[in-house]
Amino acid sequence: MGNGIRIFAALDGDLEPVLACGWLLSMNPGVTVTAGPPDRGPGAGLCARGYMDLHVLKQDHGNDALIRTAALQARRLAALLPGEGALDLSHDPPVGRFDLLLAGRPQPGKPSCWIADPQRFGAVLVAPRETPSHLGQSIVILADGPPRELKSFSIARRLFPAIASVHLILDERADPGRTDEWLRQLDCGCPVRLSTVRPTTGAQSAASLDAGGDLLVVERPARLWGMIGFEWRLAALLDRTPGAVLFAL
Repeated sequence: MGNGIRIFAALDGDLEPVLACGWLLSMNPGVTVTAGPPDRGPGAGLCARGYMDLHVLKQDHGNDALIRTAALQARRLAALLPGEGALDLSHDPPVGRFDLLLAGRPQPGKPSCWIADPQRFGAVLVAPRETPSHLGQSIVILADGPPRELKSFSIARRLFPAIASVHLILDERADPGRTDEWLRQLDCGCPVRLSTVRPTTGAQSAASLDAGGDLLVVERPARLWGMIGFEWRLAALLDRTPGAVLFAL
């Protein structure tokens, strides 16, 4: 992701959680956050709420009013949240390459098309349903397959250098003899708890909620059938997960 991390926060729908996440992210060294209207044009890839809806491609309306509202909320959040953020507001949609797209939550149960342009965004962080007071201190990771480098968690480590704890949840079919190898791959310098779960959305959602944490990192599956259904599983997890969710494109 380079020496600096560029983040675009797409303002649409519920502004407060997105702005709060942007504020918290901007307190990390080397992270710059620009908040502005989403790109809703054809070929935008992830847009309005971070997702391209095949049925409704809204046109931009009232960007000036959107930015004014965002500015008011950002000032209010500055008094509530710790540290000194550096959240910049832009009247324009994202242009160029960003390491991360910070997006609001899709409407529960609403079909989404998970088409994204990885040439524009390396990963997506979906804001929680409520305004977060901290982010990335306690991370839950969903993964499967053999021990390997986890791309999404690598991004999380860049975003959150002060991770306090990690809970790794693996597919219950994982080889229990490879626990040490998994821990070596994580190498996060903090306490790690490891557990297993059935590879179904319901079981994974329940396990991630029981694990707590303020950020759920969803890794793309290693197995072929899991990869084929990843977009569907991710949409279902977002419906059932109230916290922030990070995944790589």
